[in-house]
Amino acid sequence: MKKTCLLLLLLVSIIYINEGYRIISEGMLVKSTDKGSLSDIAEEVIAVPLETKSDCRLKYATQIKRDRNELFLVSDGQLYHFDCSGKFINRITSNQHFPVADYVIDPLEKQLIVMDNKENVYYYDYDGALLERKSLAGINPLKAPTRLMYYDRHIWITAQALSPSKEDANKQCMDQWLYKFDTTLNLQDARKLTAADLGRFYLGACFSTELSVADGNVYAYSPSTQPDELLADTLYLISRNQLNIHDEYSSILPLCIAGRYLVSTYSNAADEEQNYTFCYDRREEYAYNVTGGFEDNFYHTGRVPDLQALDVYNSSFCYCRSGEEVKNAFPDRTEEDNPVLFIVRMKA
Repeated sequence: MKKTCLLLLLLVSIIYINEGYRIISEGMLVKSTDKGSLSDIAEEVIAVPLETKSDCRLKYATQIKRDRNELFLVSDGQLYHFDCSGKFINRITSNQHFPVADYVIDPLEKQLIVMDNKENVYYYDYDGALLERKSLAGINPLKAPTRLMYYDRHIWITAQALSPSKEDANKQCMDQWLYKFDTTLNLQDARKLTAADLGRFYLGACFSTELSVADGNVYAYSPSTQPDELLADTLYLISRNQLNIHDEYSSILPLCIAGRYLVSTYSNAADEEQNYTFCYDRREEYAYNVTGGFEDNFYHTGRVPDLQALDVYNSSFCYCRSGEEVKNAFPDRTEEDNPVLFIVRMKA
């Protein structure tokens, strides 16, 4: 009887929460569309043809980061260095060492802090010289690092850690944590992360948790698994003032803050039907929720489902294309040439 009453109470609570969520969402009507072009959100798109060399042949580029005129990217698990004109400078890592899991740029020391998939960290200078190697494996309670970010002279890492369940002491729960280290990997702070309140029941942070900066503070976000709900979720977050990022912010948002825009994007080459880009323009109160990504009407490379943030503030995004996709803009490039990097500068 007691369990039945508790179950009924839970169902009633869920109904009331969802009803409140619906009322708030419908009370803040905004225009929206399921179509969009890059020019709707981008001030400009800059093309950077990556130079092709015998010791630098890339199929695709990810984890693209920039320090002024220095450009770094990962391809096939290895870290490469270009300048912002696309000129190949050098290869930082090699296949004989390890595959790159993630890395950050320390612009003050002009060094790259690179993590492998076994919780080892390597320090390189921009010329590719290995300066030092450290291990994170002995740092308690850090487990299974997932993402790195450099900001404010510190390294920020999201990770998962097991903790005892409150309901059952014999069970353990997987929690998300945000850790703050100095650049020599001394732990400075730890913060438990939880899914943001969206006024409804949902499973948050199912995709990888990313890090970003807004209002001078670090926060985490994970693309939504329910893109059809993103507009209502966004309006709910705005109405509850949950986008005010402070120094102890611990919610995992379903989107990132990109100046005037709120953006959530997911790309999976193995299941293209899941690909989407959501973008809410706070100035115009207009929402784009585009399956398959925005249409590239600058260089006509097709749809762009794989926008990647280029900086911690999300003021610029980027994507790569090669072969037939860049024939219109670069007719001389062949399938054997390195990709063209496109940098998307968002409207202010």
